[in-house]
Amino acid sequence: NAAAKDAEKLNAKQAFDVLVIGGGPAGNTAAIYAARKGIRTGIVAERMGGQVMDTMDIENFTSVQKTQGPKFAAEMEAHVREYDVDIMNLQRVSAIKGADETSSGLVEVTLENGAKLASKTVVLSTGARWREMNVPGEQEYKTRGVAYCPHCDGPLFK
Repeated sequence: NAAAKDAEKLNAKQAFDVLVIGGGPAGNTAAIYAARKGIRTGIVAERMGGQVMDTMDIENFTSVQKTQGPKFAAEMEAHVREYDVDIMNLQRVSAIKGADETSSGLVEVTLENGAKLASKTVVLSTGARWREMNVPGEQEYKTRGVAYCPHCDGPLFK
């Protein structure tokens, strides 16, 4: 019954001024900027850090010469936690109903566990994911010439 208890707690939350959907760099940055202005802010994330968690070496982030993805994600989360941001990690959004469709005038966000959150504003920052193209040779040459991130993998082939 963990999911039901989780949903019950989430349903009890007051409406947010800004609800960020996505826990990667963009979502974390949006939450920090909103919270710094004193705006009631929440983040709903499948996993804090997003795709960065799958990246071993990051060398293309300005002012950080080199770091590892999980370390970078942990530092981002720690930065967000410096502010009054309600972090709802390990939660997946299943539906969003616009403010004009609800009787409350607020955006309604439904999570997979059945919980519903309300917010005046929603910031969608669901990020990216690597996608396979299913072309001949793709599986055979993955990590040996086939790459999914030109920014990350391009320098390996210079």
